[in-house]
Amino acid sequence: MKSLSSDGFFLAVITIVSGLICTPLTLLFTKLRKNISVKNYIGFREPSKSEWLKWISILAAFLFLSDMVSLLLHQPIVHPFMVDAYKTASFLPGLLFAIIIVAPIFEEIFFRGFLFQGIRYSRLSPIGAIGITSLFWAVIHLQYDVYGITTLFALGLLFGIARLKTDSIHLLMVMHSLVSLVAAMETILYVHFTG
Repeated sequence: MKSLSSDGFFLAVITIVSGLICTPLTLLFTKLRKNISVKNYIGFREPSKSEWLKWISILAAFLFLSDMVSLLLHQPIVHPFMVDAYKTASFLPGLLFAIIIVAPIFEEIFFRGFLFQGIRYSRLSPIGAIGITSLFWAVIHLQYDVYGITTLFALGLLFGIARLKTDSIHLLMVMHSLVSLVAAMETILYVHFTG
């Protein structure tokens, strides 16, 4: 089972299938709630140009600093899990589609859309929504070590703050996709230049 969890082909299939099933289910559960607009609840709102620029710039700074901290702490920028997934992806476009498109769409709709809003208006408040969704999102990535999960938690906090400030899941899906794209590019470069 452990070898399957880092098998690129298996990972692609599972991610695509679960995304195709779970995304509509999340939207259906949202729709079933009384007096709720799915569009407003999930955050299907187009951010302004200035919001796009601001948050993509903040994300770029976060990714740069994250890599610098990893280097300073002698942690790998490219996690071995990503290397294994890349090397075992018998159909690389499928893996890239799964991690750059499908996973960000589902995870953001579920975590920073559905779950975030449910917590945001509870006693836990928006701060609780940011913290809890970041924690849950980070710990589902059990393929990473403690350092990797901690980094994802910090990224989740950034995503949560962006969600709170912009009310746009579109922005979060793009930000998440960009993170996955950068990780994929770093992995490809790492594998090709280190053998």
